[in-house]
Amino acid sequence: MEYIFMNIGYLNATGNGGFVGRIETLAFRNVVGLRPFQSRTNNPNAPKFDIMARAADGRTWVKIGAAFEQASKATGVVFYQGTIDDPSLTGPMNVAFFDDDQGGYNIAWTRKRPRRAFDQSQALPDDTGTNGGDGLGDSTADDAAFLNGATAPKGKRGKPTDEGNPFAAAA
Repeated sequence: MEYIFMNIGYLNATGNGGFVGRIETLAFRNVVGLRPFQSRTNNPNAPKFDIMARAADGRTWVKIGAAFEQASKATGVVFYQGTIDDPSLTGPMNVAFFDDDQGGYNIAWTRKRPRRAFDQSQALPDDTGTNGGDGLGDSTADDAAFLNGATAPKGKRGKPTDEGNPFAAAA
């Protein structure tokens, strides 16, 4: 299986073994946390964390999923993978938690898709458009007008980024 990943949030360490942060997608926005899971039977296949969400009252937490420890077959890097389910969602959401090198985790939305063999005889035609040959063809959007008046985005923890305008003309 191959996976498609998209960052949808972050978690910061709480100091007592848990993590708290935010998930924001088009359909789901909430404060979430990872609570260490305590297996009563020391089952090695038990989840490592309960995935919790802040309830509507703003004071209590509700369990919405579980995260299991995984390791990349290619690199051996450890990460956590689980599913979030809530009545407000149209279906369960697969998520993964990757170390962010600051003691917390980046949260990625994941979708499994079957791996398929690449047949050179069915290769995409040469794409010489302005988008660098990504196989998607030329865009019909006017890049200069797409985000007129937009301000620089804030970083994942509210710190301003220094990325500049990605739509500015090259110098």
